[in-house]
Amino acid sequence: MKLENLKEEFPRMPEEIRDLIEQEVERQVKTERPRFKSRKAWGRTLTASLVAVVLCGTTVFAGVGIYRMQQKKIGEHGISVHITGDETAEGSAAEKTLSIPDVKLETGYLPEGMVRVEPGKYCFEDALYQGGISMVFYRMDTGDDTFEMQHGDVLASETFSADGNQGVYLEYPDLYEDDITFNRRIYVAFADVHYVMEMYVASDVSKEEAIRIAEQVRLIPVADTEDEEIIVAQDWSSRQEPSEKEAYAEEEGYETITSVAVEEMKNTHAIGDSFALDDRGLTARVAGVQIADDLALLDTTLWEEDFAKETDENGALRPAKIQYVKAGDRNTLSEEVESREVPQKLVYAAVEYTNTSGEEMTDVLFFGSLACIAEADGRMQMITEEQPGENDTWEMAVNHGLSARKEMIYYDVHGGERGNNYIKSIKPGETITVHMAWIVTEEELENLYLNLDTYGGIYEFTENSLQTGYVDIRSGH
Repeated sequence: MKLENLKEEFPRMPEEIRDLIEQEVERQVKTERPRFKSRKAWGRTLTASLVAVVLCGTTVFAGVGIYRMQQKKIGEHGISVHITGDETAEGSAAEKTLSIPDVKLETGYLPEGMVRVEPGKYCFEDALYQGGISMVFYRMDTGDDTFEMQHGDVLASETFSADGNQGVYLEYPDLYEDDITFNRRIYVAFADVHYVMEMYVASDVSKEEAIRIAEQVRLIPVADTEDEEIIVAQDWSSRQEPSEKEAYAEEEGYETITSVAVEEMKNTHAIGDSFALDDRGLTARVAGVQIADDLALLDTTLWEEDFAKETDENGALRPAKIQYVKAGDRNTLSEEVESREVPQKLVYAAVEYTNTSGEEMTDVLFFGSLACIAEADGRMQMITEEQPGENDTWEMAVNHGLSARKEMIYYDVHGGERGNNYIKSIKPGETITVHMAWIVTEEELENLYLNLDTYGGIYEFTENSLQTGYVDIRSGH
């Protein structure tokens, strides 16, 4: 399986796009600064397209006739993007009922080599799921002039006209020149149908090309609510309400658990132990773990040039650059405080899956993820991201290597409809061996635990992961 297919399973998308879809289908997560990549951001698994409930047409009331999208400076580097209405427009004195139709998206222009990979997401063919543009939409069910987005850390901004619609372009500092990051944002108000487009633009798309794409986006009303091309949009009013995740957390008292008592990890297994993965009779056994400085253990024909930048001319893994960044706000721009390099290692494991039941199992999902866990004061603490000390001026540590990801970056058994991490069949009494691999920093080796629970447990302890039990693969233990 090529790395580009793994990227389809774990696409690096702007975090606020994930937040929008999470409010509809509980799939994605949000951060205040989507253009920075973090371990936690890369640790999220996305295996589906941007799909959600189709929102049918409704009505809103407005007392204005003409709407314009504008920008207003807030502080030295802050921008408010908002829509204003011309209250002197003819007929604006009387309250009007405005219909918000279902619409489909048409792109009048795409740069050469750019293709659609998901609804509203377009990437270059040679960098699938790594950059390009991603569009999300808001239905202005509270009236067009209630739209406002405030941004800090803005390096540059300007307004433009898009086929009679008003647009605003925002650009943020790009501190990661060797990486593809979403460091631009474009807003366009489609006041005729009462939608606003928010376009996330990656660094592999030029400013000129991005604006040209936005200028030629069309939202076409459709009458058929079954039309598969109807765009997914979020009601603007729902942004004022708790997300489904927040509501669930409040109702159920849910909290992210990153620390547990030592005894709660009593189900921890050693290399060579066999243990149950479910109640159907599927067991797992980590037969062995190897640590390497290169990729010689892998079938590199599966990766071709995808790993070229991760290895040097001798095939050895390059060190990961860790960048320490102070984030910008309305009055300052983001800046690099310091950086360092840390050696990267390949972790390669042979995992045996055995069917102990009397019936054949088909399309068996497997998943291996690494968690960094350390004992402190009688508790087991999940280590997620490097945190600044009391005297540090940086706020976030950004890992630019593949060690930023804790999901498996390699496996040699493929099945299921998409030919990914499924075992096609395990007959009664049969054992199938899957080889998995991860890249980690050398510093993490002494705290590594392997989690084979398919429900997660990388950045937090879950009931499933504790019940299934982690496998202790710490170096030197």
